[in-house]
Amino acid sequence: MQRLDHGRAMSENTSIFDPLLATPTRGQAVVSPSVRAALLSALFDNAWPLFLSGISSAFVAGVACFRLQQQWTALWLIADVAVLAARLSIVRTYLARSRTGVVHPAPWAARYAPLGLIACLLLGLGTMACFLSSDKELAALAIMVAAGILGGIASRNAALPRLAIVQIFLGTAPIAIGAVLAPESGSWILVPPLIAYNAAMVSVVRRHYTGLVALMTAEQRHAELAARFDAALAYMPHGLCTVDEAGKVVIANRRTAELFGATVEMLKLNVPLPEFIGHVGIAQFGETLHKRLIERFAVWLGDERSPMDVELRDGRQLELTRNPVPDGSAIIIIEDVTQRRLTEAKILHLARHDSLTGLPNRRELRDRLEQFLRASEGGNGQSIAMMYLDLDGFKQVNDRLGHCAGDEVLETVAARLTQTLRPGELVARLGGDEFAIVADHTTLPAAVALAQRVIRDIAMPYHLSSGQAVSIGTSVGIAIAANDDSVDRLIRRADEALYSAKQAGRGTYRVANTHAR
Repeated sequence: MQRLDHGRAMSENTSIFDPLLATPTRGQAVVSPSVRAALLSALFDNAWPLFLSGISSAFVAGVACFRLQQQWTALWLIADVAVLAARLSIVRTYLARSRTGVVHPAPWAARYAPLGLIACLLLGLGTMACFLSSDKELAALAIMVAAGILGGIASRNAALPRLAIVQIFLGTAPIAIGAVLAPESGSWILVPPLIAYNAAMVSVVRRHYTGLVALMTAEQRHAELAARFDAALAYMPHGLCTVDEAGKVVIANRRTAELFGATVEMLKLNVPLPEFIGHVGIAQFGETLHKRLIERFAVWLGDERSPMDVELRDGRQLELTRNPVPDGSAIIIIEDVTQRRLTEAKILHLARHDSLTGLPNRRELRDRLEQFLRASEGGNGQSIAMMYLDLDGFKQVNDRLGHCAGDEVLETVAARLTQTLRPGELVARLGGDEFAIVADHTTLPAAVALAQRVIRDIAMPYHLSSGQAVSIGTSVGIAIAANDDSVDRLIRRADEALYSAKQAGRGTYRVANTHAR
């Protein structure tokens, strides 16, 4: 952090070379700070071309020193080597520090720029001196090497167009001056090609710079989109897997591992989906269910298009949905549906049960009664008894003490009826103070005995939360199902028997005539 702050502080200091290190806007592309940093760091991307160009310039200086045997050639050679060593040192130091932390390239570019300008000026002056000498082979070598080095600068340093253009002019201007000052009368013909060369190099620099800015801007946008996608993928509430056309998992997010109680490190990519799920979910399924789980997923991927449910050891339920993609791949969405399943079960329960007492309601009673009647159609001697109950005196309790007291009485009645019944017998609340009991595998004497127990238990006092005690009774109508009874007819017969019990004085039971229509 200290190094980063230091780099920022250095980058904020102004320098006389700042205009040369500018990164101007080209067309519609806006040079953002991150793109500018990338353009500046391009100076240090590859030191090999820098080394080769420096060696080439030093080679020309060495040849000049050997052939001309003049003092300036030795000074040129020494200066060339010293500047090359300094430039390489800056590049190596920047690259070394950038590997261990975040280093802003601006201050390092400001250090490098003057050495780059000096190197080009030395190359231009040396080439001019070679041109002015009487050694034409040396002059041709110097011009050829200078043209190659300056052409490389136009490409390598195009990320900083002003610096590259100034370097090119510093290298060619002395050569043009030398052509004008040369004693030979025809030497000036070198000037027009140099002007054309400069124009061409400027065009190359600008074209390369425009392409670099466009490319880096596009890369930055793609990186931002990728970062947003990665964030969305990592923090989405559902698990997500991408399966390629070969059936192998190529992408899986963090939530996938979490849903199976695993870690991100346990995600095994580039394997078939069954093996992927088996590996990440082995903690939830163990070795015993591992193979069975793989077989289930293989069948699901082969034929089924409907969602697949997986129940985990901790009771959670996962739902996997496959969404095909036109290219043959597929997106697998993994969702924790535990709460949804509980809500659905609760809604289904409420649709078939009384909200106050928790007993089955009229709809559930009819469905269960219809099942009992279908099971008895085989003539296997099974008997079904339908009992219709109506509470005696409940209305007076409800009117005198209020609905809260009435609800307490109804809840206690439901509890007493549930405790009175045997396994296989069903009690339901039909609404208000009406209840029903269905007994399977029974006889008329057993049904009568059950009705008597119900009348006795319901008649016991009710101690309310308010401290008061009330008493009510019940009347029961009994109907034994005949072979041709429907659900509606059996209920109607039991209701008619209840009416008879009410007429008889309440607190008693009556049995419906089996042959009554």
